[in-house]
Amino acid sequence: MNQGYYRQPTIAGDRIVFVCEDDLWSVSAGGGTARRLTASFGTCTLPRFSPDGTHVAFVSNDEGNPEIYVMPATGGTPQRVTFLGSTMVSTDVWSADGTEIFFVANAGSWYERETRPMAVPRDGGPVRELGLGHAKSFSFGPRGGTVIGRNADDPARWKRYRGGTAGEIWIDATGSGEFERLKLPDGNPTWPMWIGDRIFFLADHEGIGNVYSCALDGTDVTRQTHEGEYYVRFPSTDGGRIVYGAGGELCVCDVATGQTQRLNGRNPLDRSADRAAFRAGLGIARALCAQPGRNGAGVRFARTAVHDAVFRRRAGASRHR
Repeated sequence: MNQGYYRQPTIAGDRIVFVCEDDLWSVSAGGGTARRLTASFGTCTLPRFSPDGTHVAFVSNDEGNPEIYVMPATGGTPQRVTFLGSTMVSTDVWSADGTEIFFVANAGSWYERETRPMAVPRDGGPVRELGLGHAKSFSFGPRGGTVIGRNADDPARWKRYRGGTAGEIWIDATGSGEFERLKLPDGNPTWPMWIGDRIFFLADHEGIGNVYSCALDGTDVTRQTHEGEYYVRFPSTDGGRIVYGAGGELCVCDVATGQTQRLNGRNPLDRSADRAAFRAGLGIARALCAQPGRNGAGVRFARTAVHDAVFRRRAGASRHR
């Protein structure tokens, strides 16, 4: 079985889209063989399904800086919808009617890690800032409510960190525009998800990063997942289930029952094209090295030829499939 390192999943209906080897893959929510959605020579990260499950928004640096792209959930040509030139971008959620994509980016920020919530139409157009200040992730509730995760987005990168930039969760429960910080256990809380009348979030105050939930005022903190070895990473939700990665595997937690299913999946990774490209480039290099120029110019040219041969091979295919 070809086992990959699966991460950053999103779920809608009976499908999960996730990241593996810097591309997007789609698999049944019950597990099985995954199907590649992209074949990019950039990186694809943080996919998010539209509410109806027909489209996927994600971040790609295929054309340089990370930007937001949208593509059909069944595959096809992605459409770039932002042109911000940011160095940090992260998708969060879609609007309930599927017309806008909400994300955070550091475009125009004074400090690289100062990301702010923004929105862009699904088909592209002017980007608007939401005026919420610094945020790493956010989620919407009923009656115009908003919950924001600040400072951190992946506790697994600095386990049990308790310093000055540890995660914080702030909530505007009524849509008034006034936010209050939730008084949660000291555990680097991140990735708030507003589901029903509770806030679900990722934290590691009990040692290992797991998903917890609390009331809208931060009380009644309840553990939802029970990972004992690997941290939960990059959870997302469809409103009834939370999907996440842990130890390179995909897991689905049913919010109503509290049961977690670990997917038994595989993705048929085919590296034969990369091997062929390397062999082609190596052959060119050997031929050029046999005729070195003045001051070793032939050797330097050979190295360039290897690079060009590999990337010509990759560029020959569709950049995204």
